[in-house]
Amino acid sequence: MSLLSFTKCFIGAGGEQAATALTTAMVKMTPETATAAELKNMEQDLDAAGQLISRLQRELADERHAYDAINARYTQMMGAAENLQHQIDTAGFLKEPLQASLATLVAQIEEIVPELDQDKKDIDATQALLKEAEAAYQAKATALTGAKAKLNRARNDMIHATLEEQRAASRAETARAVAGLSSGSGTSGINVALDAMTRTAQETRDRAAALDMKAKALSGAKTAEEDPNIAAAMAAAAGTAANATVADRLAALRQRK
Repeated sequence: MSLLSFTKCFIGAGGEQAATALTTAMVKMTPETATAAELKNMEQDLDAAGQLISRLQRELADERHAYDAINARYTQMMGAAENLQHQIDTAGFLKEPLQASLATLVAQIEEIVPELDQDKKDIDATQALLKEAEAAYQAKATALTGAKAKLNRARNDMIHATLEEQRAASRAETARAVAGLSSGSGTSGINVALDAMTRTAQETRDRAAALDMKAKALSGAKTAEEDPNIAAAMAAAAGTAANATVADRLAALRQRK
């Protein structure tokens, strides 16, 4: 009995829709368990059909054996009756004992005939049932094989659907993230950070420029001190001869006296 048939029988007459709903709910809750149970029921149904075929085959063999035995007895008795009739037809005298024996034999044959006919009918009926059972078994086997294939495809479809759902959720999450980055509320914090970084970079560049100016200025002063002409002019302005000779220096000392 299939899962659907079981639930229909369990909840009573008129419960086909409820049974279908129950089966659907069971599949949604535990698809692997529900499908395994359904396949198990189908396999049990197939096994029951196989056992019925085995029993019918055994009954058919017994019926044929019994029929063959009675038919052999009938054939033998008919042969004996034909023999007695032939003896009666050819006998010139003493026909009465032969006729009495023939009458007894014919009566026995007549008793066998109904049983023989019934056995023949039983054999025909059993053969018809066996043929029907074998066809049903083949149909059940095909249905079971097809159900397994369909359930396997359905299981794969569920897996693929789940993966597709996960991918769709991931794409939606990515889209939300991108939308958040491009929206005003989502970029305000980033803009503030970018502005701060820009200002910091500009201030750094300003400080670097000031340092460059200072370095150039200091470098220029040093160059001026090293220039002999500039040094002489600055010394003259200060009242001191630049690069004075020893004679000049001695003369300057003499003037002090």
